[in-house]
Amino acid sequence: MEAADAAIARKSLPENNLGETTHGPAARFVSQIMKTISIAAVALALVAAAAPALAQTPAPMAPAPRIDVAGQGSVDRTPDQALVSFSIVTNNDVAAGATSANNTIYNALLARLQGLGIETASIKTTGYYLAYNPRPAQPNPQFTQRYGFVVTRSVAVTSDRTDQAGAIVDAGVAAGATNVGGVSFGLRDNRAAYRAALAAAVADAAAQAAAIAAAAHLRIVRVLSIGSGSYAPAPRYLAPMTVMAGAAAPVPTDVLPSGLTVSATVTVSYEVAP
Repeated sequence: MEAADAAIARKSLPENNLGETTHGPAARFVSQIMKTISIAAVALALVAAAAPALAQTPAPMAPAPRIDVAGQGSVDRTPDQALVSFSIVTNNDVAAGATSANNTIYNALLARLQGLGIETASIKTTGYYLAYNPRPAQPNPQFTQRYGFVVTRSVAVTSDRTDQAGAIVDAGVAAGATNVGGVSFGLRDNRAAYRAALAAAVADAAAQAAAIAAAAHLRIVRVLSIGSGSYAPAPRYLAPMTVMAGAAAPVPTDVLPSGLTVSATVTVSYEVAP
């Protein structure tokens, strides 16, 4: 009876092609394979759906053809400012004596410059030094040396009248200045002249680019970048002079200014096309 019941139970379960029930190891293996196939099919479908979008992504653009040039420009200007520099050097075995003598000459210089109509704000002390220089046992007669406490004061005088340069020099000599460091001429508004030179440099760069583009059968589309060089205006200097002790200047000094040239450079990149 028990054997008959077992046979009936086995017949009630479905069998696969291998003669095993669907709950056996073979059935589980087949089920796992089907799941793997389904996942792979979904992945392939996603890739196929994304393929058109990937195909529409634009490729990186090549850089536009360009012309790089360096332009130069300059303008000529007449100086409208004079600068004269002096040195006042005094010495004494006592420090106070050296500084006092230096102050006396400096005050005399101020008085003479103010007599020319030069304001105090235009007279500047650019350096002041006090040092002790011991006298050697055997001084060298070939060299003029100052011994003891030595005071050196540097003074710069600016005038908006270029025709006053010579009178300023004579004022310093008469006051007792030791050296005339130099006379230079410049511009009160250097930046305005530099801007004009920049405009000339940009025009020069544009002319160069146009010539290159025409020779290459191209046309200029637009400016890609532009930059200017450093700005360093250079005033005109005259050689310094040394004033000898006791020397007089009966003939007025005349220092004539010469013209100034202000220069500028620019670098420009232009995009070009056929």
